[in-house]
Amino acid sequence: MPVVLRHNELLELNVAEYHGAITFAELKAVADYLAANRSFLKCDCLSIVFPGANFDTVEFDALNALFGRYKVLYEPINFQIIRRSAWLCFSPAAQAHIDHWSGKREAMSTTLRQFGSFEEAGDWLVLSEAETLALQTGAGFEELIRFEDAPSIAQARTG
Repeated sequence: MPVVLRHNELLELNVAEYHGAITFAELKAVADYLAANRSFLKCDCLSIVFPGANFDTVEFDALNALFGRYKVLYEPINFQIIRRSAWLCFSPAAQAHIDHWSGKREAMSTTLRQFGSFEEAGDWLVLSEAETLALQTGAGFEELIRFEDAPSIAQARTG
């Protein structure tokens, strides 16, 4: 289950979880989902890259193109306050891609920061201690959708 999107209506907060080997097709599917469900674009978001996750097959040029798509999605939105995007990266293998993405996000009505713990991210997202605990445990976060590329027949035979 490489990419899972969750939402907490009460907190108006999205969570994006990244597990395993993430593909560009999955990242594009997330953007397609958000384009079709624009109400989620205004919410603050915590993105969590779990241990062992990687973006090894995703080229930086492809990330740049995807960033351009997000820029188009966010351009017409009228924000009363800057949207916050917090990141937790627990996978050293994914860090270069997170750094690359982070360097581009300031161009949208979003401020992005990476943190080392849920507590630090919760403080920055202005969550109470109980809300931060809910964020860490997933309590109150409804799964919206998950994206997972099906393995090819060749992969299935060797796996």
